[in-house]
Amino acid sequence: MSTGPVSRPFDGTAPEEARTLVRAFLSEEEERIWLSLLEIHAALVRELDVRLLAEHNVPLGSLEALIQIAHAKEGAISVSELAERIRLSPSRASRLAMELEREGLVERRRDSTDSRSTRVAATEAGRERLREAAPAYFSTIRAHLFERLGERDVKQLARILARVQADRPSAD
Repeated sequence: MSTGPVSRPFDGTAPEEARTLVRAFLSEEEERIWLSLLEIHAALVRELDVRLLAEHNVPLGSLEALIQIAHAKEGAISVSELAERIRLSPSRASRLAMELEREGLVERRRDSTDSRSTRVAATEAGRERLREAAPAYFSTIRAHLFERLGERDVKQLARILARVQADRPSAD
């Protein structure tokens, strides 16, 4: 799962200036943890994207958008909320919604309560694509993350991540 030399900690082989810079902010252990998180995320995202494209002709970003739309109340979500949920800029989320609409996977509509806002809802084709691709998506996550941890580790990780997220300012 290595992403190359960029992901290695600044150990004894790094120039002194680089080590000094990193150590001013992170201990060696903290750096290793951070780089591990980045590497795990990048590898999982690559694996998901490759598998979803090969098996279901759907990019990861499109599937994540369909998942968020499916989780939305009444099956529709504003483009701005979708952007926030899938960590895209509002303009990129709007372009993604247009791409999904062209593919017939979502329909865009004006928000009845806010004429400046656009909402997206999955079409039957979009819901079908989600049903088809979801097993590959979730089984890949399970295989590359949760199956490598015991039940106790999963619970501990959940507690740790909840604590980290609880301290983050709200995106609202």
